[in-house]
Amino acid sequence: MKQFKIYTLLFLSLAIFSSCEEEVVAPDTAYASFEAYFSSDVTVTPGEVYNKSVSVYTANISDTDRTINLTASGSIDAASYTMPTSVTIPANTNEAVVNLTFNENGLEIISDKTLTIAMEGSEAMSVGEPITLNVAKGCPAGEGKVKVAVTLDSYPEEVYWRIVNLDLGAIVMANNATPAYGGYAGLSGVQRDANCLVNGNYRVDIFDSYQDGAGAFEITVNGVQVFASNGAYGAGVSSTFVIN
Repeated sequence: MKQFKIYTLLFLSLAIFSSCEEEVVAPDTAYASFEAYFSSDVTVTPGEVYNKSVSVYTANISDTDRTINLTASGSIDAASYTMPTSVTIPANTNEAVVNLTFNENGLEIISDKTLTIAMEGSEAMSVGEPITLNVAKGCPAGEGKVKVAVTLDSYPEEVYWRIVNLDLGAIVMANNATPAYGGYAGLSGVQRDANCLVNGNYRVDIFDSYQDGAGAFEITVNGVQVFASNGAYGAGVSSTFVIN
């Protein structure tokens, strides 16, 4: 019985050792992928360019250079960026870098654009998933990007809102050219506005002509929410915020 236990332990030990050895030895796999962790947000300051690098890694190392073709798609305008059409992993390494350059051409304050970059696989190289970058137009130094999102109800003409620069005593954003209702007449869904506003103190005023409130309302500054309402503001509501 003791001899049987000894043989059993020897067999299990050999099996475990063989299993561990197989996990340690890396297969010679020709596989390439983009880096897993990187910031997907790109903000381009007006008048400047934004440079970004994205790494590509392979699972194996070859003694010759390996070139992979790249493709681009998304909502971004071709004039907004430059990128290479391929990336080359040098011999005796498993890493390469794709250098991207962005400019403000074709970009908008009100909405971000997307750029999706994919590697083309081949018989010699399998590739991983594409990556997508969110590209936005920023604001000049000393200003903040203010975004307003208004969800309209069945009576959009009843809503009027404005943002007032308290330091200047001036209306700097509104849904109507003059302080009056009707700016959203005939519209539906979510209406969005955006602008670059100088650093300072501000107040948002929202009015409803029927005095029963309307749809949801949100203001963000540089992506941070500074005001929000579910629409239950009756005749109206005011709130202050700071841009710095």
